[in-house]
Amino acid sequence: MTLTSLPHDALYRVLSFLSVREIICLRLVCKDFRDLTFHSAIWHDAYKHAKLPRPLGPLDSQSREFLESTLVKSTQVGVKWNKQALTITSKATWFEPEWSALQGDHWEVVAGLWLVIPHISGPNILCYDLERGLRHVVYHTDGAQILSFKSAISEAADGGCVMHAIVIESARSSPSFSHKLLSIRFSSDGPSLEFSMVIPDDIIGMGMSQLSAGKHLLCMSDHSTGTLNLAVDTRTRVLYRFPPPSSIIDPNFAVTCTQETYLKRLIATETHILAMFTPLTIVSELDEGGNCRAIIQAFALPPAGITTTSPPTLQLTHEGHCYLDIERVSLLCDSMTNAVTGKTQMKFLTHCMRLNLTKYFAHRVTLSPPLSGQKLGHISLSTEQLFSVPGYANTMKFTKSFDGHARGICVLHNERDGTEFYGFTIDASSMDEPCSGIIGPGVDIKEVEATESFPSSLRMTWNVKLAFDGYLGRICYRKRGHAGRNVLAIVDLA
Repeated sequence: MTLTSLPHDALYRVLSFLSVREIICLRLVCKDFRDLTFHSAIWHDAYKHAKLPRPLGPLDSQSREFLESTLVKSTQVGVKWNKQALTITSKATWFEPEWSALQGDHWEVVAGLWLVIPHISGPNILCYDLERGLRHVVYHTDGAQILSFKSAISEAADGGCVMHAIVIESARSSPSFSHKLLSIRFSSDGPSLEFSMVIPDDIIGMGMSQLSAGKHLLCMSDHSTGTLNLAVDTRTRVLYRFPPPSSIIDPNFAVTCTQETYLKRLIATETHILAMFTPLTIVSELDEGGNCRAIIQAFALPPAGITTTSPPTLQLTHEGHCYLDIERVSLLCDSMTNAVTGKTQMKFLTHCMRLNLTKYFAHRVTLSPPLSGQKLGHISLSTEQLFSVPGYANTMKFTKSFDGHARGICVLHNERDGTEFYGFTIDASSMDEPCSGIIGPGVDIKEVEATESFPSSLRMTWNVKLAFDGYLGRICYRKRGHAGRNVLAIVDLA
């Protein structure tokens, strides 16, 4: 009996243990194996078990071609990502909108494929397909102009991306203005406006400083008043208020929160909204990791049927103390709940700069159910150092997958020495095992540009805004092009 004579179910089981590279190599063995590797079940299992950054999947709506091409591309990028210095893998290109829209930092790149530009002081939000060069008007105001634009991106249930944006509009015929929440869906068919809704001024306040989007929850704080003022369930489009400040572990919190100026950070996850507070009076009291003691509170949607106010109010469910640099917190792995213990765990990535060294940490935040007789559950935190780089890496970008695998870059910007890149990967997929991280050697982007005959007009400067997509290994940044017009430089690294 030969291997190819085994029943297909047995062969699929054997092939499920192979990596993406091994499956591709198997195609070269013989015609029977080649035909077998084009079966959708093979790539369904490979996608499910891959230890690679990738979009949500496998889903029934995703074709075999999509699963295979996504895994192959991520594998190709990952082979060299943190094992050697990064290089430009394809000729750098640039994209120029038909009018000078790339002003300041009012632009975003979604999934490395779509450039979104709000026309500040104009009526439109435009989206450009960077692969096909197509232009879409995804939103048009009715007799108004866009004054401000704040966005956050989350993963959609179908594996695509959703951009949530708070837009401030001003009527051209009057001094009044309004706030709108937009939801823009990105898929293989292109961008589309999923919904838009007006947010009452008494809920949103006068300004916005933070916007965080999870799988189903969106939250925002007001920089004018320093309050937590808005949450949205994007499935039902219901607005929620945050409850008044209160704390069991710090009885003075309700008073000091309104009297003292706090550093605040909001992060929306799949199950909760985390709010982190650090009084500025103790920010100087740092631990050896560069962190200061913060209060963390977790809020959740109220149980179905409990709506005592309009708009309804979120429930405070957990709180705790921890030492954390809340200014540099990014969600690394979303909520994972243990069905036996009821504990929910999420992981965050932070970095701190001390003594000409930038250290990167994974923080494991655990939400435990309340004990008997207690109203609130407890929040605990454990910290693991992942890696470090020499110098002050003041920019970090990464793309995480639904199961905790991440690929990113840390960037050392220096006005004197230029810009240096380091590629890293992180595995934060286990609830029980420690997180692991690997970082590659650094590379001066000027040396890469010179080696690759990079156009001098598009060479990177030290203070440029970066957009990054880890699935493609792609960075995008705005530069001054021909005739003084702004262009978007697109560079693939590996």
